[in-house]
Amino acid sequence: MSYDTHQKRLVLEALRESGECLSAAELAERLPEVGFSSVYRILSQAAGENLVAVTARGRTRFYSYLGGCHHHLHGSCVRCGALIHLDEETSSRISEILEEKGLSLECDCLIPCLCPTCSRKEGR
Repeated sequence: MSYDTHQKRLVLEALRESGECLSAAELAERLPEVGFSSVYRILSQAAGENLVAVTARGRTRFYSYLGGCHHHLHGSCVRCGALIHLDEETSSRISEILEEKGLSLECDCLIPCLCPTCSRKEGR
């Protein structure tokens, strides 16, 4: 069951406006009026509702806002946390390559990558 509470709206709005992948702790710092445990619970529920995507870097989970964005893949910059929307054609090509190898892709997954800005900074 999905509940649309004031705190949930605050958390999801902050994540959406950031345009990047954030940990629960980072979001809680930006939202002092919402406790850490509430932020974590809201993010876990939102992931189950496909409103946010979850990726892990080391032992920390990072969340990015998906909203109604479910028909293509996303990249997540491992340096700055930027969320990169991959168009449907690119997403389909990636899915086809994986299927050729007998693999299937989970919906709404994030692909760890370097964004163009961080890639340039590293001289790639």
